[in-house]
Amino acid sequence: MKTENEIIKIRELKKALRTNGQGGNLNGKPVSYLLSRWRETYEYTDGITVKFAPLNYKYPANVAMYINIGADCLETDASEVEQYTTFFEDYLLRYFSKLSGELSEKYTTNNKTERLLSKIQCQQPDCRIMRRSGLLYRKETQAFVLKLFVLFPTGAGVTILGERIGRMITDILKTIEEGCAFIDKAELRERLEIYKKQLALRAFCLEKGYVAFVADGSILPRRGDSEEPLETAVPFLSPETMRVKVPMEDGTELSGMGIPKGITVITGAGFSGKTTLLEAIEAGICNHVPGDGREFVVAEQSLAVTNAEDGRYVANEDISMFFSDILYQDIRNFTTKHASGSISQAANIIEAIAGGSRLLTIDEDKSATNFMIRDELMRRIVKDEVIIPFTDRIRSIREQKGVSAILVIGGSGEYLKIADTVILMKQYVAADVTEEVKELALPVSAEAEPAFTENERTVLLPGEGTKALLLQTVCTQDSKKVICGEYSVDMTAVPSLKSNEQLHSLAWVLRCMLSKEEESSEHLRTVSGEYARRLFAELEQEQMVSNPAYRSWWFDEVRKEEIFMCVNRMRGVCFAG
Repeated sequence: MKTENEIIKIRELKKALRTNGQGGNLNGKPVSYLLSRWRETYEYTDGITVKFAPLNYKYPANVAMYINIGADCLETDASEVEQYTTFFEDYLLRYFSKLSGELSEKYTTNNKTERLLSKIQCQQPDCRIMRRSGLLYRKETQAFVLKLFVLFPTGAGVTILGERIGRMITDILKTIEEGCAFIDKAELRERLEIYKKQLALRAFCLEKGYVAFVADGSILPRRGDSEEPLETAVPFLSPETMRVKVPMEDGTELSGMGIPKGITVITGAGFSGKTTLLEAIEAGICNHVPGDGREFVVAEQSLAVTNAEDGRYVANEDISMFFSDILYQDIRNFTTKHASGSISQAANIIEAIAGGSRLLTIDEDKSATNFMIRDELMRRIVKDEVIIPFTDRIRSIREQKGVSAILVIGGSGEYLKIADTVILMKQYVAADVTEEVKELALPVSAEAEPAFTENERTVLLPGEGTKALLLQTVCTQDSKKVICGEYSVDMTAVPSLKSNEQLHSLAWVLRCMLSKEEESSEHLRTVSGEYARRLFAELEQEQMVSNPAYRSWWFDEVRKEEIFMCVNRMRGVCFAG
């Protein structure tokens, strides 16, 4: 237990804020005087300390507030916190975001007459469980760091209102202290057990060779355009022939549909639930919170969505796997600023394989028809077609690269001929019709010779002048873009990126990559993995660095596959290899 003298610093700050006069007293002075006080770490209680960092040095009342909270507030072993760090970070962020939101309603003002602006913001998590910079665990200090954006009230925007600022700081810290004391330990343990089952389910699928699993009782449809479950939806029920029972450590079992490695086709009539099932599987790269309906829907975490993407940037790509020739173009070093549907989909698949993805998903409705299929009559009539359709490559991709695929197909029987598993959807009910399809003995079209190349791509750095790149992101319902100086990336067609905070993470990666003084000779896939690891390792030390991009943004976790996709789409950058 710390002594009274060791807890004095926060009292000194509050005293200075309240008192008029000379020396270290702050009340009534210009806001610039706050900068000298933001350099210190202040203790509030035995388990809570706080540090301030200005978000804008021209306006020091706008700060990032880092509150260090001892992990002993959870009443659990440090080893358990380290083992399940992502869960505890996510749980506490949701808990404190709710508390800070309630406090924010009290302080959020926009009094233009008196210029008494004030605000408290905490990062708001969505339905996914992942690492977020709004609250991170530091192993060295065995403490969680909660990050808040706080705008303190000032007099006409230029003078320190010490009494108001002091009261606001006290209320924030008191809210956190009381919140620590009233954490519902029973609810925390219950949610932790669900999280452990999610991890156990992923380990089971990896060991047994399943690329996806959809638990019985899952609610897959979403309500409107939101991520909320549709209350009236039909709970998922696995076909008996595909039902897998997964034993859990507590003696219970999870039952559901296991999708094995290989080529899986999901088919059915229009509006039967095909795309809903596929989108749930695509969302399975992340764990979800209880109540989401997809808690026990998991998928291979390197999954890549590889639909068509009209207009995307393609640079220095070897597309000879899918194209025999393109007039006036080198198909082994192909570049275009506005790719067609077929070229963009081919590039997406090639890059996904090169980036290490072990599972591809494709929705026929979002694909280029001339890339996906060419039937027998078209082969006879159009004999000089340069596009090698995906039907002619998918089996060799599976056999030679070990990459599985899940496709939604509603209008082409060609994929039924080559599928290892066929799932028929009817009014959101799944049925296994694999044997029925095989009994039809459908003739399979001859497959073209594979033309795989090991594409060891590296980024060619643009040269000087990249040290101070302006970072911007755009995240709307219809657009997701990252802008890094004169370089830009359109990630709208990547559905796994759901938050602006993930775009912030990609912007950070691009800035680091472009500002390197020496080009890396390592494969872009390796470099992407390195940056995926580095991001949160550096964010854990955020309080001790001066980079304003850390302080002014929140960040969400991104996979190395998403970094790889982002770099490959970056307009203005060239590649070698």
